[in-house]
Amino acid sequence: MWSRSPPPSPPPPPPPATMLPVVASVLVCWVAPFLLMRLVERRERAALASTSAALRRQLCAAVRDIATRSLPGDRCLILSGGVDTCAILAAAEEVGVSFAAGITVLTGDDSPDKEFAVAAATAHGLAHHVVFVTASDLVQTYLPQCADSLHTFDGMTLRNSLVVAAAFRKARELGFKHAVVGDGADELFGGYSFMWGCGDDLPQWRRKRDAMCAEWTFATAALAEMHGLRADGPFLEPGFVRWALASTGRPECIGSRPIQLALGGPKVEHATGKVALREAFATVASWRRKDPIEVGSGITVIGHDPFWAELISDEEYRAEAAALASRGYVIKNKEHLANFRAFEAALGRDGARHPTRKRLPVGQGCAGCCFDVGSALFCDVCGAYPATRS
Repeated sequence: MWSRSPPPSPPPPPPPATMLPVVASVLVCWVAPFLLMRLVERRERAALASTSAALRRQLCAAVRDIATRSLPGDRCLILSGGVDTCAILAAAEEVGVSFAAGITVLTGDDSPDKEFAVAAATAHGLAHHVVFVTASDLVQTYLPQCADSLHTFDGMTLRNSLVVAAAFRKARELGFKHAVVGDGADELFGGYSFMWGCGDDLPQWRRKRDAMCAEWTFATAALAEMHGLRADGPFLEPGFVRWALASTGRPECIGSRPIQLALGGPKVEHATGKVALREAFATVASWRRKDPIEVGSGITVIGHDPFWAELISDEEYRAEAAALASRGYVIKNKEHLANFRAFEAALGRDGARHPTRKRLPVGQGCAGCCFDVGSALFCDVCGAYPATRS
């Protein structure tokens, strides 16, 4: 006997009319904004991917242009193992440009640049010359000539320049004529932490970035000339600079990403710059923390007074800093005093032989040294920031 199926259940009654406004409110207040946010995120990711692809093409073109200025056997890369020089190495491989060697300067086995630079050179089959030199030897060998060539006693400039000078000296000893460097990427793409602000004022960020790049100067060319070399940087190529300024702003440069301190180490979500450049090339250093040359090489130790304990006593520092204050100089620490001594030894009392800057009477000019720097916020003579007087 066939059993009968139970009759179908009646459809649920429609929601009471009083529920419709509640449902509509939920959709408007919660669902719609969420969907809109996801749409905006997708568009931002697509825009960043497009910018990164364009950056990759532009950097490849800049590297190719630089390669026309020298023979492969005459050309080396100053390889810090950072985001910028590793991107240059990847771009060069992509367009068939070769370097005869990479050169890295370190003050010890624990210098942060070491593992990244070695890994990058190995990945690209690049002959790699690692120069180990103590911080003391860098100061003794290169400080006088760097202060003379760069006409400065600014600590940050000179710390970085000591390392670059050592790299250029090694390049000359190896017979190279052309050195390629990574200058310019930090300024163009927000590599410095002081550029990570203005999140709520994108036009202001761009104006500040563009103004900084309009006035930038780099010590590299003078240091290279000092060692009989030519130095070029693809990030400084005029065509690349024009593209970067026209095509990138804060959204393409600044973001939160997983950043690592050590090669193969854990990554920590952190604000960072140069996002478009980091995403343009997959290198061993794509998500490495930004370390300036002085940190990566290990020379940063000279910026601390204990390093100078045997060279400048506390009493000597206090007396000389006070005497210089009466002459209008603000001497920040023992390193600054050592730099000033080298500066005056090269350019005369009060930098009288400075080729481009004039010293004004005490109380005028730069707040840190009285040199005439116009309306510039940063003094390229003493390193004061802000250099303007209140």
